[in-house]
Amino acid sequence: MNKKILLLLGVGHAITDITQGALSMTLASLQPIFLLSQLQVGMVMLAFNFSSSVIQPAFGIFSDHFRAAWLIPAGCALAGLGMSLTGFVPNYSFLLLAALISGLGVAAYHPEGSKYARFASGTHKASGMAIFSVGGNFGFAAGPILATLFLKQAGQSGTLGFLFLNGIMGLLLWFYLSNITQIEVPHSPSKTKKDISNKQDTISRWEIIFPVIVLLLIIIMRTGTHYGIVTFLPQYYMHHLHYGQTYAAVATSLFLFSGAFGTLAGGPIADRWGLKTVIIISMALMIPLLYLFPRCTGTLALLVMALSGFTLISTFAITVVLGQELLPKNVGLASGLTLGFGVGTGGVGATFLGWVADHWGLPSIFHVMIIFTSIALVLTFFLPNKEKLQLRKNYF
Repeated sequence: MNKKILLLLGVGHAITDITQGALSMTLASLQPIFLLSQLQVGMVMLAFNFSSSVIQPAFGIFSDHFRAAWLIPAGCALAGLGMSLTGFVPNYSFLLLAALISGLGVAAYHPEGSKYARFASGTHKASGMAIFSVGGNFGFAAGPILATLFLKQAGQSGTLGFLFLNGIMGLLLWFYLSNITQIEVPHSPSKTKKDISNKQDTISRWEIIFPVIVLLLIIIMRTGTHYGIVTFLPQYYMHHLHYGQTYAAVATSLFLFSGAFGTLAGGPIADRWGLKTVIIISMALMIPLLYLFPRCTGTLALLVMALSGFTLISTFAITVVLGQELLPKNVGLASGLTLGFGVGTGGVGATFLGWVADHWGLPSIFHVMIIFTSIALVLTFFLPNKEKLQLRKNYF
């Protein structure tokens, strides 16, 4: 395991994903300036999620066919450029464009970054990938606090701090790019298609496709809840409860930092209890937590939000692994679907929640998120157990 390269890529991942966490806090500050509705706030998040997640598989395909290590520093820098522009745009349309640009940088970094993190991990791939992934978790969590710091110090123009931060990290990644690419592992030759005619009666095509669809629907429901909290928690504290910007940033970052620890804990727990079991427990616990939060105040509300982050985000790595188990011969496709398409499509939930908030108020979104997690909980029971996953491996 090349820990230096993993640390470098992990820090780059953190700096790149800071923009994801910072956007919601930036929008909370820009909302009264541009007189944005909650639906428009959700649309900006949707634009960012589309460019950062839904089209991410396209960068993965490009990465598979061409040497594209330059996307690592370029993606980090582009994410910061787009975020810095949000403080200088003249209207809502340009705000959408700035969010799209920042999202493209995020999408560009992840496929190449995760590929070289895998190479640097050697035989300890799970441990190495955890270092890379937690970097992103902590970056996402630090985003709201950093955005608040920049905006308090320099007003709207404080977003320029992201251009400086991501630009420096991009230059550092570019400087060490040759060291990163030296650990590249050559692709193994493609295997010839095996004759599986004797296994046709073991598992049907529908049995192959159906669990993948179910998993994607679970991810969409979970991501709708995740991005709903990240997007509207600052709005809830600042514009409904009339708390200060700093308090709103702390609450949002607490949710995200707790999720980072949840990511670290989720893997070992799933190894012991099973992937499906952990997803069931997570979705089941989210229902009472989402019910309690708007009914709590002060420290208790922060505790509930911390538990929500730990519980919900603990399943992120688990669903990626489950996707790879469901498509063992198409690991790249599985990663693209679970990390990119599924997460990005779930961002539509933030737009829908914005519409709900405009019509029924910000507290109502927590009731809708209970519906999201309840649907995910029911769907989880349709996922295959360990025995059926093994049968799929035999089939493939």
